[in-house]
Parts: sequence; structure tokens; C-alpha cells
Amino acid sequence: MKNKVKYKRSAIITLVSSIFILIALNILFSFFYVRIDLTAEKRNSLAPSTIKLLKQLSDKIYIKVFLEGKNNPADYQIFAQKTKEILEEFSRHSSNIEFEMIDPIAGKDQEEINAIFGEFYKKGLYPIPISREDYSTTWVVPGAFFTFRSKEYPVTLVVSDPSGQDWLDFSIQELEYNLVSAIRNITTMFAPKVAFLEGHGELDRLSTSWVEWQLNRYYKVERVTINNRINALRDIYVKDSAEATIGSYGNKYDVLIVAQPTQPFSDMDKYVLDQFIMNGGKILWLIDMTDASIDSLQSKNEFFATERPLRLNSLFFKYGVRMNANLVQDLNCQAIPLQSGMIGNQPQYKMWAFPYMPIIVNFSSHPIVRNIQALKFDFGGTIDFVGAQGDLRKTVLATTSEKTKVVPVPSIVTLNVIKTQPNLQEFSRMYEPVAVLVEGIFTSAFKGILPVEFDTIKEFNFKTESRETRQIFVSDGDIIRIASI
Repeated sequence: MKNKVKYKRSAIITLVSSIFILIALNILFSFFYVRIDLTAEKRNSLAPSTIKLLKQLSDKIYIKVFLEGKNNPADYQIFAQKTKEILEEFSRHSSNIEFEMIDPIAGKDQEEINAIFGEFYKKGLYPIPISREDYSTTWVVPGAFFTFRSKEYPVTLVVSDPSGQDWLDFSIQELEYNLVSAIRNITTMFAPKVAFLEGHGELDRLSTSWVEWQLNRYYKVERVTINNRINALRDIYVKDSAEATIGSYGNKYDVLIVAQPTQPFSDMDKYVLDQFIMNGGKILWLIDMTDASIDSLQSKNEFFATERPLRLNSLFFKYGVRMNANLVQDLNCQAIPLQSGMIGNQPQYKMWAFPYMPIIVNFSSHPIVRNIQALKFDFGGTIDFVGAQGDLRKTVLATTSEKTKVVPVPSIVTLNVIKTQPNLQEFSRMYEPVAVLVEGIFTSAFKGILPVEFDTIKEFNFKTESRETRQIFVSDGDIIRIASI
């Protein structure tokens, strides 16, 4: 049972991580996209960004969809019809979209079918065997080939829901996203670069493996350590060797992901991050401001939670946010298994609601989170907006429920909270922000206070103001961690 609980927890994290990170990065790359629910009421309603992308196509895209087939199961026939409808809508907005629905095995003998499927496998599109009630097997090709100029791109449209729900509803929900992503990928000359920051105790490659795998489908993903190097995030070159002057080609990466650092940042590392933003870089901050974690309760019933001395507050404040060193308790929360007794030599477990692990279900209408149903938080904190608005636009993306308690640190976190009747008067806080977006022109955190020891780096084109860019702040780094199974 314990393994099943861990597996379920891993599946939930996998789902919310891939959806949240992929959509968030699309926003950071200025590709505003809204997935639609293709119901009878809205099935012809495309996202404005989708329409904009279609109208900007410079050449023909040919799409061959292989979902047709009179022997296909009913649910696959429904999905084929939904795919046809949305592609018809695509073609109405752009004459550069041409598609056809194909039954790849119609009129073919077994030898020809084997040869066709062999070609599909080589190109990265994998037919699915479906068992029928009469014990026979039929095959469904779950996707399409997109062709743009000399490039061909395979796209799998039938996708499974990691939470174990029905594949059809999930695939329909993801359909516009997958189609638009394919168009964007096949028409993009160079993949944007994403880097995971290392060197401050951030989540390692294993912990972020699922998210990295998903990102690699669309972006070039690397990992980078600053280590007080001024050129860690920027391409710097010698402009004049005689005069020892330095120039910069700009940032090496489009987006930087700072995932749950646990160690303090040096002034130089903060400066490098600041100038990355001043040069138009975008950062996804996944920050735990306290050292509280569920792992601390594995061997004992309580621990003492304290603030993590990350030394990032000066940056955050200048960028318009304060990530508070506190913990939220929410009555809308997850359940954790605790041993309740023994039957023979087998431990028995019971599920208990644990308010330090909220289930976040309140989201804004912003494209980043519009279609996310829930996010699982572990020991998250609150986020406040600070400073004057100025040139910054600030949006709350996600909040706790209307029954929230905020616990300052240092404080004792104990498992006894699950067996205690909650005092509803203490859970009187409502809709505390846990994820926010800040967009606009940022002012350098080092403007007017550049340390004396930094004088030698002024030649590196120190900037006090950014061009238009954006940052996302989330108060829990665990949302992209893959749980062990």
C-alpha cells in the first residue's frame, strides 16, 4: 500500500509538473497559448495566440493524420473527428494549413502493413495495438506527420493521462496544445535555450528528469553553474585586446530555472543573475524559503522549521515581490499514510489529512494556469507584491483556499496536527498567493549600490534597467520534483 501511495504521488507530480512548466515556459518565451475545451459549446473557439500563429505562417504546412480507420474502436473514432474539426478551424484561419485524414492500412495486405508500420517506427510514430472483444487485435496509428519545406516532424496526438484518468478526455484537452506545439517546432529555425541553475543545492538532474525530458521536446536544455563567473550566463568576447575592452553578444540562455536552492547565493552570483535579467533574460523561480520538508518527518514525528538563508530577498524585493519565510496550512489538503496498527507482521496504514501539504485549486484566468485543475504543494509559503507598480505588471497566478492558516518560522512542525481538530478561527486567512507573474521593465538590484570590489566589472556593460521581460515566482520547488517510486 505504501508503494501504491508513493506511485500515486509520483504520478500527480509528473502531471502537474509537465503541464505547469511547459505552459509557464511558453509564456516566458512570449508564446501566449490557451488550451481550449473542445466541447459542443466551444469546439470552434481557438486561442487568440493560436490564430495569431496561424496567420503568421510564411509557407505551407502539410499535415497527414493517420487516425482514420473503419475498424478503429469508437473512442478513437471520436478523437479522429475532434482532430479533423480543429484542423478545419486551423485551415479557416490560414491558407497555409493543408491536411488530410488517412487510413494507413486500408486496402493493404499484411506484408504492406508491416512495411508501413516499419516506416512509422523509423520516423518516431508508434502504432498502438488494441485488443477487441472477439480477441482479435487492431492497430491504431496515434498521430500525424507535419511537413514544412524540407522538414518532417512526427506528432503523437493520443496521449495518456499520468493520473490514470480516461485518455480520450485528456487527449482532447491537450489536442490544440500538441498541434500548435508541432507547428511552432517545425517552423522554428533555432530551439530556445533553457538552463537549470546548479551550485546552490538546487534539485539535481534525477529529481527534475521528467520535466527535463518534456522540455527537451521543444527546447535545448542544459544545466549551468555560475560559481562567481561573470560569463556564466552571457556570451562575452574580447572587443579590443590592446585596450583590454570586453563586449557581450547577449545571454547564453532564453530562460533560467532556479529550482529549490538550499544554499546561500554570493553577491557575484546574484549580480550575474541580475544582469541576466537586465539583458532580457527570463527566470522561473521555484523557491522554498524554509527548510521544511516531508522527508524530515520520515524518522520522527516533528522537526524545527527555520528560514533558509538564501540571500535572495534583495533581488526579489527589487523585482516587486517578497517571498515570505512562513508555511501555509490549508484545510483543502492532501492525505498522507500513517501506520495505524499491525495485522500479524503486516503494518496497516490509514490516510490522514495533512494541512502543510495544500492542494492548490484556485487559479487566475491567465494562460499559464487557466486549464490547470490542481497543483500539489509541500510546505509552501506566501508571496506578497511590494513596491510601486512602475513599469511592472503583477499577476497572481495561484492561491490557497478560503480556509488558510499562515505559520511563521521558526516553528515546530508536528504530525500531531493531523489528529487534532482544527480551530476554524485560526484558518481565517483567504486566498494567499503562492505563485505570481511579474512582467515589464525591471530595475537592477545593484543600481546605485554596486559593491566597490565590483568596480573592475563595469566594463562588462553593467545595465541598470532591463528591456521588456518577465519572471515567475512559485513558493514551492517540489512541484517539479519526481518522487521516488
